[in-house]
Amino acid sequence: MSSSKTAVVYTSGYSTLEGLSEGKTTFSVYWGVDHMNNYEASVEGYYDINYAELYAAQNAVKTAAKQKYSKIIIRTGSRFVYDLIKNSANFANAPTEILHLVQSIHDFKRQVIVNVELEANEASGGVYEHQVAERVTADKENKHD
Repeated sequence: MSSSKTAVVYTSGYSTLEGLSEGKTTFSVYWGVDHMNNYEASVEGYYDINYAELYAAQNAVKTAAKQKYSKIIIRTGSRFVYDLIKNSANFANAPTEILHLVQSIHDFKRQVIVNVELEANEASGGVYEHQVAERVTADKENKHD
């Protein structure tokens, strides 16, 4: 019997100094305390927090597939990302700027079961996204102590 591994991953996308020339859009992927897959990066191109969060989800799914996880549960604070991953019918309605990310996530579904959960409502004012980012940042800082 083959062993199955399930990952529970928290994703976030957020902007700093939104709308300003020195602003940047960033995504975070949090796999757990001291987990080697925790990741944070800036997004180039289409500057939108939903895009950044979708990029985080794609990064998590790709990592899970490469590491032979059988299932990944993505916890997101974005209704937009939730809808695109949860319902394949929404794929056809995805903006062209992000179509490649949605396609990639759906392609990886052949290798890993992908479930998505909506963690917080959008009325939280980005609190969820910043909590995920803070977890990743704190985890990185603890590794350097």
